[in-house]
Amino acid sequence: MKTPSARKSPRAARTRRLAASVLALPLSVAVALPLAGTAVAQENAPEPNPSVLGGYLDPQNVPERVPQAVQQQALSGLPSGVSVEKVEWLTDRWVNLYINSAAMPGQPVKVQILLARDWYSQPNKTFPAVWALDGMRARDDESGWTLSTNIAQFYADKNVNVIMPVGGAGSFYTDWDQPDGEVNYKWESFLINELPAVLREGWRTSEQRAITGLSMSGTAAVNLAEHHPEMFQFVGSFSGYLDTTSFGMPMAIDYAIHETSGLSAVNMWGPYGSARWNENDPKQHVEKLKGITVYASSGNGNAGAYDTQGPIPGYPENPAAWGLEAMAMLTTRTFVAAADAAGVDVIQQFRPSGTHDWPYWQYEMTQAWPYIAKTFGLEAGDTSTSCAPVGAIAPVANTYSTELGTCLSNEYDAKDGGKVQDFRNGRVWWNPATGAHATWGRISARYSEMGGPDSFLGYPTSEEYTIADGRGRFVTFEHGAIYWTPETGAVAVKQDIIDAWGRNNWERGPLGFPTEAETGIDGGAWQKFENGVIVRDPDGQVRYVEGVIAQKYIADGGPSKSGLGFPNTDEIKINGGAFSEFDNGNIYWSAATGAHKLSRGKIFEEWGRQGYEQGRLGFPVSDEVVDNGVKKVTFQHGELREDQI
Repeated sequence: MKTPSARKSPRAARTRRLAASVLALPLSVAVALPLAGTAVAQENAPEPNPSVLGGYLDPQNVPERVPQAVQQQALSGLPSGVSVEKVEWLTDRWVNLYINSAAMPGQPVKVQILLARDWYSQPNKTFPAVWALDGMRARDDESGWTLSTNIAQFYADKNVNVIMPVGGAGSFYTDWDQPDGEVNYKWESFLINELPAVLREGWRTSEQRAITGLSMSGTAAVNLAEHHPEMFQFVGSFSGYLDTTSFGMPMAIDYAIHETSGLSAVNMWGPYGSARWNENDPKQHVEKLKGITVYASSGNGNAGAYDTQGPIPGYPENPAAWGLEAMAMLTTRTFVAAADAAGVDVIQQFRPSGTHDWPYWQYEMTQAWPYIAKTFGLEAGDTSTSCAPVGAIAPVANTYSTELGTCLSNEYDAKDGGKVQDFRNGRVWWNPATGAHATWGRISARYSEMGGPDSFLGYPTSEEYTIADGRGRFVTFEHGAIYWTPETGAVAVKQDIIDAWGRNNWERGPLGFPTEAETGIDGGAWQKFENGVIVRDPDGQVRYVEGVIAQKYIADGGPSKSGLGFPNTDEIKINGGAFSEFDNGNIYWSAATGAHKLSRGKIFEEWGRQGYEQGRLGFPVSDEVVDNGVKKVTFQHGELREDQI
């Protein structure tokens, strides 16, 4: 699947043209509309208060997101052609799934998940899901919800999984009638037929679902709920276009899609007025929402708490944000009128000001949550946190309160009589043997992803240390440590590997930091570092191989594939070069010759009789090769052949 990259904001002249067109076209929609809502309407909802919302990010300044671990995930029970290509752990509560889709083959579909508050403390529990769809300018690398709102912080203490599909600029999260160039959107098929199984089988997600969206995806959320009312118990539209077929609306939608993604709405739902346009008009099918909690909100386009005033009082500096929000307000009122006529209750939030922008959608996210929680039947304990550190955990939590943030749970039981308590940015662990220690950030995420004390590491025995002139950090555990740098991420290392590494001055020596987790090989194991590898043989002996010799050993495939077996020594410096000894031969290196391997045999023995690299032949300049059935090695100053020895 190929998706268009969301464009930057059009130039000023173009935005004015867009604002004028999208506002003018649907004005007839509003004529003679009844403005009275249902019994649950909240007409003239209060303005958001900037002081209580928290910060949000500029979506043009994308922060670097470095995964602290990447995993494979094989799941059963998925539809044919659907699989998880990989899982990235950004923190211990934020994962990125890359899903191979049968509906949209090609590049995997990325889906972000924020894990429920009690994900770790209740490992056998399933959790409801809140889906948050992205807007018209959806990026292919990250959801606007995590770029432009505080959604991760807001939901941190709530017992739901938050699901955020990534990509789909201009798609309306629907199945398109036909491809548009290289883009062939089949979002509805993916979201309805494929994603739920992945969430159920791999991420302990229940069948309780709320679907929300803003602008384009507000339309999509309501359409998806109407098309599949059995799947959703709550639907929320924040500044959505909930009337897609009244005079001027198809043209306005087509214009908006083309301006943001270069695509055509005719390829989405066919010619204006076709059956598919009518199928995807929320106001025409509102009766299908009976029994579902419906939340619809918008501002009116006037400058509000988060807008810069334009030259005309009350008019925002950005005319497109005014026009788009006015259109959202008018079409949402049309939808509400249709719902009222059909006997469908709608929770209405029509603000007296506010434009088409992320701060208002963040606000609506917070306002919709109590209704989502009520719909799910969540108890008070699942909707927020009432907790406090106690006992031995309390002084550690207080000491590292800046790093940990506020608590998300009270302490609960862990392995071997231990205790753990969850915080917004980390966790505090205690057991009788190690006492209480805190982990946070990337190292905590890696430790939690490994299973915490249930992993080979055991319990932490320290907090973070800063090392190597501030470049890296590490935390010690009962049976190893986790090291982190911006370049390598967080990597766990067993104690015997650490001891061998220490013989060469740890990260300050030539090996540098670990870059990958330990993996098994030929009955032993090895772990790769920035400039080498540490190898454990089947008998438990651990040796390091460094530099170009290590590169050669790794490139040749390690113990069995290289034919050398396991290392018997650490690297030995000789005559301006170095070598490492293995079960079945050696690898020699010098700056002039590079690294080459010699197996033990007649050539090796003869070279030794002549003084090895200090003799007349010098260092090898090639590996051992077979020439017409005869083994030979070329050295700096000559050649040895088995048939001539």
